[in-house]
Amino acid sequence: MKLNKIHQDLKKLYKDEETDIILGFQFDDEEEIEKCFNIFRSGFWSVVPFAFDDYNNFAIRLMPNKNLSDSPVITKGIADFRTISPNLSSFIAMSLLPLLKDIDIVNEEIKKKWQLLEELSLPFREYTDNLDSLKFLKEYLDNENKLKYLENSSEFYTKVYLDFWSHYYDTPQQKEYAKLMQSMVDDKSYLPDFEIKDYGIWNTRAYNALAQRAYSKTNYKNVVEFERYNFQSVIQPNGFDPVEYAFDILPHATSTSFELDGIISFFDTNPNLEWEYSNSIKEHPLFNVLEIIKKNKSTYNGDAHIKAAKAIDEELNDPLMAWDALVSAGYWGGVNFGQPNMNAWRAAIDLSEKHGWTEINEVLIDQLEFYNHYKDKF
Repeated sequence: MKLNKIHQDLKKLYKDEETDIILGFQFDDEEEIEKCFNIFRSGFWSVVPFAFDDYNNFAIRLMPNKNLSDSPVITKGIADFRTISPNLSSFIAMSLLPLLKDIDIVNEEIKKKWQLLEELSLPFREYTDNLDSLKFLKEYLDNENKLKYLENSSEFYTKVYLDFWSHYYDTPQQKEYAKLMQSMVDDKSYLPDFEIKDYGIWNTRAYNALAQRAYSKTNYKNVVEFERYNFQSVIQPNGFDPVEYAFDILPHATSTSFELDGIISFFDTNPNLEWEYSNSIKEHPLFNVLEIIKKNKSTYNGDAHIKAAKAIDEELNDPLMAWDALVSAGYWGGVNFGQPNMNAWRAAIDLSEKHGWTEINEVLIDQLEFYNHYKDKF
């Protein structure tokens, strides 16, 4: 039973290869069926699993405004998914980025075994049509001026992290995102004036960070002042790139979307309170969803998100936001009931077909067949 085409292709390319000895992960894992089934069962039908290690699953995040090969790579351990690579072709180089925190690993496991790394990665680099994807990593490791960063990672790893992201995701959106996060880290009270910006693949994490900073300034007398930060955060697709209250530029591997609790708590139309949200927010299809989550978070199954998605697509003509709402529906079904919201999954298939998102439509259908095939076996 095929999981998805990318996993099938890579698994075939690396048949009988022990890639974890240098790459740290496998495309062909003896427990891959159960691992993938558990991903879908936890509500994440909107991802494309393709690689695995002992503790993490690696997948492509489905994004309707991007081709599959250009969509970000994400990883999930015990918490939510977090972004680790801007696209599939840079995945191997970016997957090694956390290892650069340890100069001994750099010397003994990467530089010393570089030829093996190149050999094992060649089929992947050919498949993703980017033979030079390791070039920046090699030049960085061989650069004497960078040596001080690698030898003193406790002080400089954030710089190393941003250097790699600036290279492999060399876009105005990356620059804007890095500038925003650095400003908020440097000044714990900094919060820019609210405006809708395009942070590219970092939209979710950027708006979650802005909302967490706004939340730290919010009380029941000034909540309207910060309402747009709060709302823009909670309408992002839940389950991806969450931000802890005390956040950093580096993502925390244990963060979850449940940390939106405080922000969600402000979405209440109790007439006894001293404030009320503006009409533009109260009239949005997702506003009632937030009220439901606030009052019944542990029993919410995502259905209200599906209803909102339909209104967003048909009345607001915003299919991308409708997609995000369906993704969130999947998240809440999984986190509260340990099974995907099947109506959301099917609605996503219909939405992708309606708007001509062919790659996404094919993945959703393939993976639904996979899930149905194995649902009585685990």
